[in-house]
Amino acid sequence: MFKTKLRVVFVFFVLLIASALIANHFTGRVFNYYDPIGEVKRIYNSLSTQLATEPLATKQLKNVSTATLQNVSVSADNHLSQANNTRCVDVSLGKVKYKRSSDIFTWIDSDGVPHFSDKKPDFAVATYDTGFIEPLDYFDLTLNTPNLPSSFNQELRIKLNTVFKVYGQIIGVHALKKVKLNLTVLPTRRAYEAAIKQRGGDPTNTAGMYFHASNSAFIHYDNAHSAMRTAVHEAVHAINKAVLGYTPRWFNEGFAEYFELTKNNMQTAIVEPNSSWTKNNNITKSVFSIDSLVGLDDSWKKGDISKLYASSWAAIYFLMDTQAGRVLLKNIMLAEQESLCNKLSEKQLKTMMYKQFPNLNREYSQRLKKPLKAHIF
Repeated sequence: MFKTKLRVVFVFFVLLIASALIANHFTGRVFNYYDPIGEVKRIYNSLSTQLATEPLATKQLKNVSTATLQNVSVSADNHLSQANNTRCVDVSLGKVKYKRSSDIFTWIDSDGVPHFSDKKPDFAVATYDTGFIEPLDYFDLTLNTPNLPSSFNQELRIKLNTVFKVYGQIIGVHALKKVKLNLTVLPTRRAYEAAIKQRGGDPTNTAGMYFHASNSAFIHYDNAHSAMRTAVHEAVHAINKAVLGYTPRWFNEGFAEYFELTKNNMQTAIVEPNSSWTKNNNITKSVFSIDSLVGLDDSWKKGDISKLYASSWAAIYFLMDTQAGRVLLKNIMLAEQESLCNKLSEKQLKTMMYKQFPNLNREYSQRLKKPLKAHIF
């Protein structure tokens, strides 16, 4: 009898440890081995409310008319679990490593002609310190693109490098983190919908979804242009999660919309106005004021989704349009980075905004009435 009880106790602890490991895997949190029973209870409670609806961000189909989107509520979690600390883990791969560029050596020859070289000659020369540093790598990209050409992968990598460079210009290279990106581009609508449904999401009227817990995104390949835009959009969600942590929905979606039309010209980054919301350099949709937008996080569940996306893009475009706006963005981003698990409150955001822009809504409205232009970095 005593041996039987021991077996029962042994089996109980084995099952307890197994449950902990499984829960640890699904939630992405670090298991507290000092209080195993309490930890299993906490994880079990969180699993019972979370596993059925894994947090995700969605990208609506661009080929659906604006009028239709206004009356469509995308069935998705829409970042509802951002406030849930059981999923709040640092998904970055640590600081981005940088290397100092080679010094430039300069001298004047016997004819008085100045010379510059990155290779030191075998005689005494002066050294010109450029002070320039360059990143070794920004991200670890796992890109699964069945039946797509390798050129798609290469173009996406170039665009994402550009996004990182712009982020570095805003918050400083020291504040960047290396990001692990898991992107899957599926060649058929059927395959895309099956992948989303398998993970508890609803693919209705979406072209892509980013899942927070697994740090992975799925994109439907309709054509090369739209797939590229969606891939960049979803990747920005992953970048924000790794570099900044949880952020307000308008901020997260605004940056994702902003960077969709990113391109490069040599070392120059060019971000064009999002054509979903603009035409002939003018905005084509009514948008919320920034003052209103920052208080509408709950409206993403059932509000005018199209207007919310357009407003979020317009807000980020406005802030990226001037030096004062970029300073405000820097302050917001660094403040968000201080606590990866929490979002800035509406009150905190408005305090920061009106400190930088005392006449925020008037300046915002006036800017959107003027022709929009591409931003060059």
